[in-house]
Amino acid sequence: MRYIVKREEMQALDAYTIEEIGIPSMVLMERAAMAVTQVIMDYTKELELADPARILVVTESGNNGGDGLAAARMLYEQGCQVQVYQIGGVKKTSEQYQQQKQILEKLGIPVVYGVTEEAMQEWQKLRYDVVVDAVFGVGLKREILSPQREVIEAMNQLKGFKCAVDIPSGIDSTDGALLGIAFQADVTVTFGWEKTGQLLGAGPEYCGTLWVADIGFPQKAAEKINPECYCYDREDLMHLPVRRTTGNKGTFGKTAIIAGSETVCGAAVLSAAGAYHTGCGLVEIITHVNNREAVQKLLPEALLKVYDSKEEAVQLVAEAAQWADIMVIGPGIGTDETGTAMTLQALEQDCPLVVDADAITILSRQDAWWKLRRTYNTKGGKDLQMILTPHMKEMERISRISMLQLKERPWDGARRLAEIGVTCVLKDARTVVMEPDGAGCYINLSGNDGMATGGSGDVLTGVIASLAAQGLPLGEAARSGVYLHGLGGDRAAESKGQYSMLAGDIMEGVEQVLKEWNRG
Repeated sequence: MRYIVKREEMQALDAYTIEEIGIPSMVLMERAAMAVTQVIMDYTKELELADPARILVVTESGNNGGDGLAAARMLYEQGCQVQVYQIGGVKKTSEQYQQQKQILEKLGIPVVYGVTEEAMQEWQKLRYDVVVDAVFGVGLKREILSPQREVIEAMNQLKGFKCAVDIPSGIDSTDGALLGIAFQADVTVTFGWEKTGQLLGAGPEYCGTLWVADIGFPQKAAEKINPECYCYDREDLMHLPVRRTTGNKGTFGKTAIIAGSETVCGAAVLSAAGAYHTGCGLVEIITHVNNREAVQKLLPEALLKVYDSKEEAVQLVAEAAQWADIMVIGPGIGTDETGTAMTLQALEQDCPLVVDADAITILSRQDAWWKLRRTYNTKGGKDLQMILTPHMKEMERISRISMLQLKERPWDGARRLAEIGVTCVLKDARTVVMEPDGAGCYINLSGNDGMATGGSGDVLTGVIASLAAQGLPLGEAARSGVYLHGLGGDRAAESKGQYSMLAGDIMEGVEQVLKEWNRG
């Protein structure tokens, strides 16, 4: 597990490290500059750029600019031809920036103050190999105006390899919003931890490849500030359930999946297959009678019960809850009377639930729908033993938060569901998970855009349910399921390519990841 920090958290971490622990700001700045220099030198070799490389460094007078000045000095010492500009549109100058500027002046490296129209035209003629953005850092939260706007636009038009210091100038470090204009980086060297704004909104597009450099922030600082957001690494697969040699199909979990409808079959098969491929011992599908032949042909391993009326469907849901360790409701069930009746019946059962797709839309039409979860409400406590897995549009419906707000700050939407006792899996390019205990916001970094394909969410639902059926607490099942599903997608992209991936390829990828993990 590693932290991902918002703007205010990063500022607090920086202040605590300097003021309370006593690590000087100049020490952190020097280490930051060393990291930027190393990345640039590595790229100049990899890209076979000119030797010596011609490098443009553009700054303002804050500490991000100080990082840029220190990097300019180190690149100069590496033999590069470096030109340094200070835009001059910010009145306040940090002490560290002034110190770094004085060091450059003593070494005979001029810092040109002010960027004129003529200077920007000259940049085009000089054809720099590398362009370094050290204008604004993570503290920026206003729109970029003149003169920085025109300078950043000119930097973007240059042909050289582009490197951003800590974050591209013009990207909000908390929500990834575009602040009018932003530097378009090929690589961003960020310090200490990833920033939430580098993963959300416009952040990924403008950051390019993201390098996280350890510049000396102590672990104690992170423990003191305790950032809200975090992600998983490969070692976090240790959370997955371990199979016992003495186990049997009953001890490896029982999942009931209420999915499919009179005209929809695939969602049921994909969810059930996702559960089986993640190790569940027994999976029962409850679906419309029209799907009997297809399910038996496509997934003969599954137990199957079918209904032909609303009354039969509701009865089968109640029976499944008595048998299963966890129950899935929603994929492809439709939002008609039968789908609604099944969903409301599932809410009343004394069985943990994964609520997905159509069932979420159905809940969004019910006032105070969480109060219908009577069997868990009456036990006291806040946890309703439910996982909801909405995509952004479904989340907009059920949370009444606009899509724009959800995109900018997905943790706010997820928190709204967590506060009423639900574990929320808010699906997007960066899926977030929050659970009722308020343990923080998990942001998933595995996966790729090839997973934006029909059926991918159905597979994820099955994976999460399978892990819960095998004994993981619901919050851990949600986090591990999302991470594992993303790793499976990454493996599928390696073999199939991101254009050609199907939901079934993600399952095969999950198989490979679990196979390697089990060997390890």
